[in-house]
Amino acid sequence: MEGKFKMDNLERAKKIEKILSLRGNDTNSEYHGVSDTIADLMHFCDTNGIDFNYEMKMAYSYYAAELID
Repeated sequence: MEGKFKMDNLERAKKIEKILSLRGNDTNSEYHGVSDTIADLMHFCDTNGIDFNYEMKMAYSYYAAELID
């Protein structure tokens, strides 16, 4: 993939933190935890006919490959 920008794993982590505003500290009025975000993704998949378990398997394969990049 010549000419394409390739992120390293720290950049990937910073990207998702920015996109999701994850700060890891839940409050009474909002949540920012990873587990709550994953639960919301599960609801999204349910309502849109997406197989969440398949997506998690694919995500893990991407993650594992990126660890050795």
